[in-house]
Amino acid sequence: MTNEKIEEKKKRLADSVGDFIRYWGFKEVHGRIWVHIYLSDNPITAKELTKKLGVTKGLVSTALAELIAYQVVEKVNVGDARSPGYQSNTDLVQVINNILRNRELKLTTKIKEDSEALAKEMVGADAEMLDKINKLQDMTRFAVDSLQKLLNSKVISTERFIKIMRLIS
Repeated sequence: MTNEKIEEKKKRLADSVGDFIRYWGFKEVHGRIWVHIYLSDNPITAKELTKKLGVTKGLVSTALAELIAYQVVEKVNVGDARSPGYQSNTDLVQVINNILRNRELKLTTKIKEDSEALAKEMVGADAEMLDKINKLQDMTRFAVDSLQKLLNSKVISTERFIKIMRLIS
């Protein structure tokens, strides 16, 4: 296979991962950048990424900063302080844990706190509304608890999950 065909296949893979990543609430460019960095034999510069992806320098710079914040990629010295290289964090379990901890856990914890605050204000509300709020609280408590257990490598209760699913259906 020629280098040109290999690069085309890498681009197609990067686009597919970008689509998948977008589905999970990230930007498509995050997935595209990550694939190019992950598949690169050596650290790759932002300038090279801009050229490979056909996007602006600003978009690449912003996306790289976000990927670094999630510890998906890291900045490395390649000899030119003005143009650092980037390499992938190859511990994919750690990457997923970082994202779950820094994004999903924060979001579900906020939902849990907001549902609890609403429940406190709903004293005396009709029984149907209180029941809905209680079910929402059960779901969010389960989500937060499950994420915390998953991140701490503990067992998640499938029985509790089934019970909650039956409650909301």
